[in-house]
Amino acid sequence: MAETEKKTAAKQAVPKGGSKGGTRFPRLNMAQALGFSKKLVSKTFSGPQPETTILVGVFNNKGPHGEVRASALKQYGLMDGDRKGYVASDLAKKIEAVVPEEKAELIRKAFLTPKLFKQMYDTLQPDKVTRAKVRQAAATGGVHPDTLELCVDCFIEGASHAGLGAQTDDGIDFGQATLAPPPPPPDVDAEITDETQGETDATEDAANLPPAAGTGNGTLTPEKVVPPPPRTDKPAVTLALTVDATSDPDKLEKQLKLLRQYGVI
Repeated sequence: MAETEKKTAAKQAVPKGGSKGGTRFPRLNMAQALGFSKKLVSKTFSGPQPETTILVGVFNNKGPHGEVRASALKQYGLMDGDRKGYVASDLAKKIEAVVPEEKAELIRKAFLTPKLFKQMYDTLQPDKVTRAKVRQAAATGGVHPDTLELCVDCFIEGASHAGLGAQTDDGIDFGQATLAPPPPPPDVDAEITDETQGETDATEDAANLPPAAGTGNGTLTPEKVVPPPPRTDKPAVTLALTVDATSDPDKLEKQLKLLRQYGVI
């Protein structure tokens, strides 16, 4: 009985924000989110698609990373639905359909949809603030210490991409807001996913191997054929020596000695 009460109390102690707790925020910057949103609009043109199809076909990942990306798009108001069927929101469709001059205002709306980002923006603008000041605003909003830096990065990039301010060397200047059309979203298909990371790492390891000996540029070349060293055997001389029984022994000995002197035998 006591053990059951302890488990129940521990379960209730877990905050709503997850195992670490803290206020939720989109864990994608605005440019990344718009890249995935563009794919989502195309993928769900004919209607909602099941979660597995969206995670693989839009977010390039069927695991936890894909779920984090899906959550970010929902927080930005760019995706509707649930696990049974996800679909691009009306806001996402409008962003892809409008002329560039009108796109900036819609992106601002998406960036300010998350409650935390709206709260931070209202607190910090219209001043020029440092990164430390942005971090303080995120911490005040309840962001967990382990994700503060990610939150600051997503907020500063998003505000700049939406034309709400201009990034500085150490923060953002909200006094430099602009209505200029934002740059096009990145090609999210080109990013490395965890399914291909192992293959990529193996390729990089191979690329870092030292060059093959003697080539200087890592290119394999056929081995150079080295001729064998010259033989030191005696000359290939065929000697026919006929010994007559009547030959003078002394004369024969002198002939043999001469042949040995010249290395013939």
